[in-house]
Amino acid sequence: MESTRSGDVSGAPAGALPRSAWLDLMVDAVATAAVEEACPESAGGAAFRNCLTALVRVHVQVMALTALSSGGRGAVVEEPARRLGRWLAEQRVPAPTVKDLYWTAMRRMLDLWSETQWRGLAAAGGGAAASGELVTRATRLVMDLTEEGKGLALAAHEAATADLLRGGNPRRRDLVLEILDGRHPKATFALEADLGHRLSGSHLCVLIRADDLAGAQKVFRAAQAATKIRDGLLVAIDGTTWAGWLSRPRPLDAGALGALREALAGTGARTAIGGPRTGLDGFRRAHQEARRAEDMRSVLALDGELCLNFNDFALETVLLSDVSAASAFAADELGELADRTPRAARIRGTLFAWLSSGSQTLTASRLGIHENTVRLRLATAADALGPDFTDRRIELLTALRLHRALGADRLLTAAGLATPDS
Repeated sequence: MESTRSGDVSGAPAGALPRSAWLDLMVDAVATAAVEEACPESAGGAAFRNCLTALVRVHVQVMALTALSSGGRGAVVEEPARRLGRWLAEQRVPAPTVKDLYWTAMRRMLDLWSETQWRGLAAAGGGAAASGELVTRATRLVMDLTEEGKGLALAAHEAATADLLRGGNPRRRDLVLEILDGRHPKATFALEADLGHRLSGSHLCVLIRADDLAGAQKVFRAAQAATKIRDGLLVAIDGTTWAGWLSRPRPLDAGALGALREALAGTGARTAIGGPRTGLDGFRRAHQEARRAEDMRSVLALDGELCLNFNDFALETVLLSDVSAASAFAADELGELADRTPRAARIRGTLFAWLSSGSQTLTASRLGIHENTVRLRLATAADALGPDFTDRRIELLTALRLHRALGADRLLTAAGLATPDS
């Protein structure tokens, strides 16, 4: 914060403040009293003291300018008051301290002016004859501004505290949103320092649905325990959606990813996983993938599945950008095998396993059935699809994946072949 001699007073016109030395001394004395008397437990911290002193200085400057202004309310206390309330909330300073700060500052200001016999005000007002009028006006305005500033700061403190309970550190959240929006093209040391998180290496993103910070933290701690990754970042994306990044030098193996998914499902919360992806772009992509997986929840037939992994649905997120068109394609490819019947479901399952493995033996092993059963089901598929169905392996596999993702009811309804109640 610049000296009062700079004339920079929270939006007041440059040069509006008196430049006498007493005002500089008063600012320092009032700021010191506010820090040491209202926040004694934090007064020893240099960073806390410097930030609070700077904000108190703006208030004192505004009050002094208003007291000396012939027009009365010549300065505005609203923005510095709100800024002070938000900052104190972020520092976990309780609300009663906000009141103490304002009243401590006001008492010290009036005491100091009284001790100096208002010499500065009298001189600024044109001599001793004017000092009585100035004293009365200054006292009234300073008390009014103190009360106004206290109210504004308390309201901002309450709002910021609510934000913190819902979303953690709002500054960190804003920085994450800037990264996701692409406003930071490079992962600089300064960016990582401000974020408090490493942006190099490999990132997993976990989207969490939770009502508050405590609920989101509980789920995220389970993810950290399952992956043994301590370098984590958790922020609120909106009112009930949280994004947590798990970052390490190298990507997790399949076993660790499986453990992560199992742990997240065990929390009972609705979650989605994106990544692993590498670097600053990977930080963004992992979030995009988790978001795309979560967006698929309203489309897929999940049977109550709580944790979605983007890698399990990567193809479906592309194919189902137009659900009606994709459903019509799958219904056309599968014909009668798209039906809701248990028999059609058995044929689809066998056909999917066989097209994926290319082996009747492997299909029988995976499904736990006899090879003769596999042959009979494939013969049934040929009757339904035509003898040359093997020439359309890619199309059939795609159709089967779509059917599996959507479920028979939703696929047939979206394709216009059934109604929701039929």
